[in-house]
Amino acid sequence: MQHPSRSSARLAHNSTGSSASQAAESADKPYRDPTADIMATCNKAGLHATACVAAFIDRRKPDIVRESANFMQELAAIWALEGLEPEEIWTEILRRIEVGELFLRLNQPPHRKKQNGRTPRPWRISTSKLP
Repeated sequence: MQHPSRSSARLAHNSTGSSASQAAESADKPYRDPTADIMATCNKAGLHATACVAAFIDRRKPDIVRESANFMQELAAIWALEGLEPEEIWTEILRRIEVGELFLRLNQPPHRKKQNGRTPRPWRISTSKLP
């Protein structure tokens, strides 16, 4: 959500820099508070997210797919309201995946590589007797 000073500055900038054609278009349309659009979009996103989780709990796969798609559409609407490009979000997700895979590779010592699908022990205990 935007800081109130930014949204008021944006509204002030838009009102001072509007052209005659924009003024004519705005005269035809009633004024709509931008926070109303934000609240409506957030309510829809929350509704679809909740429905998706409920479908997951009930193990209804078709509903999970449908509600997930609806939630993704509402996320795209949120991004659009904030002026974000979807590529920015997907780039961030890809970056997080790559960092996670890097950390996973760095945390596996070289001597512990998988052989035949199993991770070998660094040493094998063959007896419980002490020397």
